[in-house]
Amino acid sequence: MSKYQYTERDVPAMLGRRGFLKVIGLCAVLVAGAGAVITQLITSRNKVILDRQNGLYADDKRLQKINLTSSHQNDVCWQVYKDMNGKPVEGEMYKLNHTHYYPRSQLAMTEAEHV
Repeated sequence: MSKYQYTERDVPAMLGRRGFLKVIGLCAVLVAGAGAVITQLITSRNKVILDRQNGLYADDKRLQKINLTSSHQNDVCWQVYKDMNGKPVEGEMYKLNHTHYYPRSQLAMTEAEHV
């Protein structure tokens, strides 16, 4: 017989083997579910962007067919200038008819705001 006795003491475990597997399984389901939701959001966002892009290309092709690719070729724009007695780059006409670029990359917009 040996001088020392090597035995394990009973330690009250918070989780048994089955409980541990249940917790790990639940964590895996939560991670997979969150990943699916994020993937769906990205897919729907990309679909909106692609639809908008296709619409713009279709409009450009349609306008190219009727030789109306610039505002200076548009009879309606010229009629507006004539009706308001203005020139394209004068003060009020410039404010009303010309657009400016503003960086919008920092805006948090949802899909509902684009509809």
